[in-house]
Amino acid sequence: MKIKHQPLQFITALFMVLGICNSCHEKNKTQNTEETSSFYTILFDEIVKNKREVKLSEFATEAKIIQFENIPEAMLGEVEDIELTKDYIFVKFWEHPVLQFSHDGKYIRDIGKRGNGPGEYGTCMKLSIDEKNEKVYIHTGELDVKVFNFNGDYLKTYNYEALQNFMSFWIWGRDSCLISYFEPIDGTEPFVFIEHDANGDTLQTIANHIFWDAKGEFGSITPFFGIQNFSYRFSGKSHLKGAYNDTVYTYNNSNKLVPKYCIDLGRYKLPDDLIYERKRTRPVPDNLIWTGVHETSDYIFIPYGYHYDIEKPELRNEKQGLILYNKRTKEGVAISETEQGGLIDDITGGPDFRPITTNGNTAIMLVTALDMKLYLESDAFRNKEVKFPEEKEKLVLLNKSLNENDNHFFVLVKLK
Repeated sequence: MKIKHQPLQFITALFMVLGICNSCHEKNKTQNTEETSSFYTILFDEIVKNKREVKLSEFATEAKIIQFENIPEAMLGEVEDIELTKDYIFVKFWEHPVLQFSHDGKYIRDIGKRGNGPGEYGTCMKLSIDEKNEKVYIHTGELDVKVFNFNGDYLKTYNYEALQNFMSFWIWGRDSCLISYFEPIDGTEPFVFIEHDANGDTLQTIANHIFWDAKGEFGSITPFFGIQNFSYRFSGKSHLKGAYNDTVYTYNNSNKLVPKYCIDLGRYKLPDDLIYERKRTRPVPDNLIWTGVHETSDYIFIPYGYHYDIEKPELRNEKQGLILYNKRTKEGVAISETEQGGLIDDITGGPDFRPITTNGNTAIMLVTALDMKLYLESDAFRNKEVKFPEEKEKLVLLNKSLNENDNHFFVLVKLK
């Protein structure tokens, strides 16, 4: 299921867009980057040639469908961001403090409050987590980054000149460093990722390689595609990948940002001269792909969908897909594309599983109460064969009391 965005959030995000422009062929242009012998390439173009139905049980040992506590203070709106830790789930949605839940869906607390006082903020634009030190970093609409601990206590605020750039997102990188991210808007930006120290000074960067002369013609802004993401955490480290690049960067043991792996889209890659910011009126082939990326101990999940001509949204290809890449065997499998594009849940009988974030060997997906009810009343659910019929029966009983306005559900999956 997609994470949805309210119009106001989307309009704001138009000025804080996602994107990075380094391809796997441009990785040597990165400042403060050193190559490692472990760098590898995922041949998306080859893997996606052979698609098939993929069952969740092929990769998972357990799947749980859990509802977020159905109480007023825990009700979720249009979710824009979610972070999973070993013990908690942090959820961000528009014009509401970040919410903290346990893995059984129980509401724990708000992280901060709405307002203008110390430890208060109006909107959360981006959420990031330092799990080891139990800190929550909130990039706010007030153009600062506020820090809380896992008990909800306000700790500090980052507020320096670089943060006043309203066209960037900010996340926690390491130690006392933040990372800003913005994609090329006018064709002259030198960097897409910048690591800043506690005073806002630049420590290292990842270069932009797409430049152009706008000549008075404005493009559009990169839209949000489902669960496309520009960063994720794995093994305690930040990983960075923007909208247009092929390469995922992370910290090495010397805390330098280095290329880790490349997702080679081949013939499916959006050419530089067709990026959304460059020119609004341009025909777009219908086979060009955007990707997200999430990583676990053994697998890399690559959810994907299709770019479209913003002048002809009615022709947009709504199908989505998912590639699972085994890091140990260096092999991948591509699922058959559907509007949801997920692994068939043959464990509980729930909706097809399409992870939105991971932690260790755990992956999570959100489902609204309305989507859950529609699914439980569908032939797809009634006809689905599962390994544990008793789990499917629980869903049959759930549907009898489920209201479409109830709180969201999440699917928590333990991978093999």
